[in-house]
Amino acid sequence: MILSNYSTGDGLENRLLLSLSTITGEKFRYIKTIKDGIWLCYTDSSKWILKEFFSEEKLFNQIHFVEQLFKHDFYFTYQFHPIHQEKIIKFDQRVFALVEYLKKGSTFTYQTFSERTSALKLLKQFHETTSQFRDIFKPNLTVFDQQMKWEQRLKEFIANIPLLINFIPTYYLNKYVDWAKWALSQMERNKSFYNEGPNCIIHGDVAHHNFLLNRYQQLYIIDFDLIQLANPMIDYLQFANRVLPNISWSLTRLRRHQLLSPYLEMKEFLIALIFPTDILREWNRYVRLTLTKKEEGSKPQLLTYLKEITLNHFNMRRIFTEELAKSI
Repeated sequence: MILSNYSTGDGLENRLLLSLSTITGEKFRYIKTIKDGIWLCYTDSSKWILKEFFSEEKLFNQIHFVEQLFKHDFYFTYQFHPIHQEKIIKFDQRVFALVEYLKKGSTFTYQTFSERTSALKLLKQFHETTSQFRDIFKPNLTVFDQQMKWEQRLKEFIANIPLLINFIPTYYLNKYVDWAKWALSQMERNKSFYNEGPNCIIHGDVAHHNFLLNRYQQLYIIDFDLIQLANPMIDYLQFANRVLPNISWSLTRLRRHQLLSPYLEMKEFLIALIFPTDILREWNRYVRLTLTKKEEGSKPQLLTYLKEITLNHFNMRRIFTEELAKSI
């Protein structure tokens, strides 16, 4: 039985089911869309996540990467379906893979000190593991460039200002641009710090939704689309940026995390915390979704969230930014 409620106009899900059954030799019964490019697939006895990949090369890199994690005794993530030892799933010039379905336990967030500490410990173990096999991936992974990424993000944000003034008063837009430009100018003066290494493979997207508690409350890390060669500091910088809104932009509370505290004594790390990466990232994403007329871009809750972090958090962020600037 196929759940036709989840079928797209061109019958993609139905064709995926047939392809999965043919390639794996298992009977895939139905499929449910989770979001663009990701489906939950059911056989008679198991569930799998089907994910679309940008290219065969990207998929091969991730299959190999996960194999190396397990080979080096890091078991806190998913595995790929055994079929991928022999072949990939490809049709309509698109590339897919089946990954292990991890049954979720309680919801994981960055709201509590305990959750943030658990994520940092797992991230540290992840970096220690990937440092053991980083050289294998040097031909296939790029070296991460934090400054270049943020320069591109700022350039896109500035280009979007004619649209953003419909949602954000000009004063706020100018302040975020000023903070971003100041941080980038200081990063340019301390460039060697951000390019130190690379001595591991970073995750590259340490948002809370890429950590998952299973039914036994064991924490896993998932989604390796953005892995690159870099210093682990890059992941910790992103982690700090991600959790600051959860702790009211308090540097004191951030310092309570022992794994972060050494970095918070480095002026270069503090400079980078001033860059408003979340504001630029989320508004750029919103504009892209709106311009491509994707359904997600029209959701009122998304716009409400963006205004919350942009306007309601502004004074806390301003105090935090001024405090950092004085200490540097």
